[in-house]
Amino acid sequence: MKRVTVLTSAVFSLLHFHGVEASVSDGKLRQHDKKNHSQIQGQTRPTIVVSAGGWGNVESKQIELLLSAVASEILTHFPGKKLDPIIVSPSSHAPVVLYQKGPRNEYQILLAAKDQHWAEYIYEFSHELFHILAQYEYHAPPHHARHQWFEETLCETASLYMLKRFSLTWLQAPPLPGWRSYASEMQAFTRRALSDPHRQLPTNVTFDQWFRDNGPSLISKPYLREKNELVANILLPFLEKNSDWRAIAYLNVNGPKGNSSFYDHLVHWYGATPVAHRYFVSEAIHLFRFKSPVDHAYARAEAQVPLSSSGKLQSNEGPAGPTRH
Repeated sequence: MKRVTVLTSAVFSLLHFHGVEASVSDGKLRQHDKKNHSQIQGQTRPTIVVSAGGWGNVESKQIELLLSAVASEILTHFPGKKLDPIIVSPSSHAPVVLYQKGPRNEYQILLAAKDQHWAEYIYEFSHELFHILAQYEYHAPPHHARHQWFEETLCETASLYMLKRFSLTWLQAPPLPGWRSYASEMQAFTRRALSDPHRQLPTNVTFDQWFRDNGPSLISKPYLREKNELVANILLPFLEKNSDWRAIAYLNVNGPKGNSSFYDHLVHWYGATPVAHRYFVSEAIHLFRFKSPVDHAYARAEAQVPLSSSGKLQSNEGPAGPTRH
């Protein structure tokens, strides 16, 4: 995932989001940060450890505080979800989540953000955390995700959502009261992320037309960031209007093998997802103008998902590979 350059400060008016507005008392953390790893809207906050050094002019504990707030916000859309601890380290290159786990089964995320550019931390960390929530381990080498571009796009969509969310709350309830002055930079960064020309459909071109022309290249090269970012802008309203994101956890579960079509990929995702969480999958299918899956199609896909004796999904995590961007 690449970084976004921050524009000059400009106030950006954003649509209202669902969620709880937290109050701030001078010199204290905002309300949900004072809970200190306790339950947040029924959700256990994941343990996030930021390594010391290498971040420029900022303390690792400050980064840790911000990333914990980001993770807590995202997990409100995954009720009941528990994550293993996450170790976050600085990267001299692009942000990435590693396939290799830490010595205690920790997820390992590298971020390229530096200094006190808080919007960049939010943008990068949201993307990599979404890979984790999409169970990226299912396509660890030697496995391969034929439609990896779509996961990349969903992760970008999550980053945009979180930028908008924090842009709305930062001035009134920043993670630390002393950070209020960063609000205008946060809003400017968010505006850039949403309004870059490459993120917009060309004039007089429908999304159907654009995808017919660009879909094949996305399959062959999943990290065509400008194309991923355009689709993410299209998907963002669907993510905003659906507060339940648990379908994301089933995106990679025993996906179709071989040269499967993108439609096959979406139908399998639909079948692997519990009925109560299929709304977002259905919206994605309709966005790409595919027909809704019929019973036998998604029933066959659902039958391929292995269950343990407890009824929970079994992991088919492959051998640790190098990295996952």
